[in-house]
Amino acid sequence: MTEQLQPNETDIAALAATVRAPEALHERVREMVDAAATGESARTPRMWGAPSLRVAGAMASVAALAVAVALALTLTGTSGTPPIEQAMALTLKPSAMAAPSESKLDRAHLNAAVEGVAFPYWGGRVGWHSTGLRVDRIGGRSVTTVFYANTADRRIGYAIVSGPAWATHGGDVMWRDGVPYRLLARDGASVVAWPRGGHLCVLSGRGVSAAELLRLASSDGKRVLAT
Repeated sequence: MTEQLQPNETDIAALAATVRAPEALHERVREMVDAAATGESARTPRMWGAPSLRVAGAMASVAALAVAVALALTLTGTSGTPPIEQAMALTLKPSAMAAPSESKLDRAHLNAAVEGVAFPYWGGRVGWHSTGLRVDRIGGRSVTTVFYANTADRRIGYAIVSGPAWATHGGDVMWRDGVPYRLLARDGASVVAWPRGGHLCVLSGRGVSAAELLRLASSDGKRVLAT
């Protein structure tokens, strides 16, 4: 049984407060409120400043509609491309900054992290050395990507998205230690997407098997043995 990560109630409330719906929707909202107010009987007693139940009901519908629109806009991204697709594309781009080094305090990780979730160190016997880094934004979220390469000149990108993990769809799901790893493909590259520390992680590479990516991804920052 596959598991899909969904935005929580806090995320939805935040989206409703920060994303503006299209103007056509706002016009429709105004029409709903006007219709509710003018349709009220003149004989109905009202307290000064207290909205009628009909207007209150219309406003509740408006609020729910605004939340739905905000959520849809955020999950599809401003370009119309789903955010998971945008995150996968970033792992195939070139690096823009120097590679992070191995942490001297925790030899299983690099000196790079996203909101407490550190990138793994895969050098030494594992054979994947960090070669670069880039930071981008998708729908108001920062996405940090660390790139690795092996002695065969194969390259992989490991992205961690800030904020709660987005939902993922498609491909096949493999479970490791209770964690769902979704195996996908994009532009000739193998891709693995999974939740880690409450964040979405994406690992991809061309010329690298899905099995190898899954092996690395499921190490979860622990040292992995070279194949």
